[in-house]
Amino acid sequence: MEEVIRKIHTVIEDYRNHDGIYITPEHIANWANQFGDHNEFVLNEILEILPKVYISRNKAKEYIKQHIDAYINLYKYTNVSTFLSDTEFLNMQLPHKSQPAILMLLEEVLNEVYGESYLRYTTYPKINYIYFDDILASGSTVGNHILTWLHQQDTHGRANHEKISNKEIRLSISLFCKHVWGFSFQKYRIIKEFGDKTERKINWYWNYEAQNHAKFNNQQLNIAKPVKGDNITINTYFASLTATKYDDYAFRKVNTPINEYFFTNKENRIKFENILVEKGIEIIGMIKGEVKPNIRPLGLINPSYKILGLGTHFFTWRNIPNNSPLVYWWEVSGHDWIPLFSVANRG
Repeated sequence: MEEVIRKIHTVIEDYRNHDGIYITPEHIANWANQFGDHNEFVLNEILEILPKVYISRNKAKEYIKQHIDAYINLYKYTNVSTFLSDTEFLNMQLPHKSQPAILMLLEEVLNEVYGESYLRYTTYPKINYIYFDDILASGSTVGNHILTWLHQQDTHGRANHEKISNKEIRLSISLFCKHVWGFSFQKYRIIKEFGDKTERKINWYWNYEAQNHAKFNNQQLNIAKPVKGDNITINTYFASLTATKYDDYAFRKVNTPINEYFFTNKENRIKFENILVEKGIEIIGMIKGEVKPNIRPLGLINPSYKILGLGTHFFTWRNIPNNSPLVYWWEVSGHDWIPLFSVANRG
């Protein structure tokens, strides 16, 4: 077990180092021991998953370079300087959120790789607008910002969505990770608000795709989503939810995914997902007073959805999405639970 812990530590050791937090092998062991006799099993599954979904600071810089190179190619620029002079990187999120941190890394990448700076060109007229974020899970943050920006008008009263439709400006949305289900929601929102013509002209670029749409075929389901079984704890909890929407999305079919590439094997997937849900239910039970309806064992979700959570498994060097299972990040004073990742700005 010590060797497994050492390997896990190697993957996630840079988590929140910039905040003075340093995960130790002992911390990983203490977290795993909360699963009792399943501690070694949980660690083995985590070791299988984390190298695929943990984005270190250096990996994030590699991703950003891929984005920049892709846009230079897409928009047919012959050099990075001209691209930067034509491009505004949107900064719409609060200072402690992911976008400002990504833009800082962008500046590092431009300086180290190209000897350039996007800040050098902020006063130049723009035709390209790029919105960076680390993850689109439910997509509400990205969607809200994009709708707001598309409605914005210039000094002549012309809205951004009109100029995109007329090919006067270009909008690209750059993500480290997108969830297929949330992505489909946000594309629908744009179409509903502005029509197909605008939506089709928006470019999306991502490095990793979480295939989690219950109604799409051949989804990898590289998230946590249990099968409907005879687990009394899970079934009782699910029946107690008063939400009514998307209850047919709550569980995956027994024969999905067709091939298992995310967990160690199909049987271990079933066991691991059930452990995540059961422990999440146990954590929710620690809450004193009213439980907010958006809190679910597999992560926070729209309170009107009758599902167990999104089960997101995508983590970065700076924070863990609240759509991830509670076992990874739940940290409340007085609650008998140690998170694997101590999160920032969760409240």
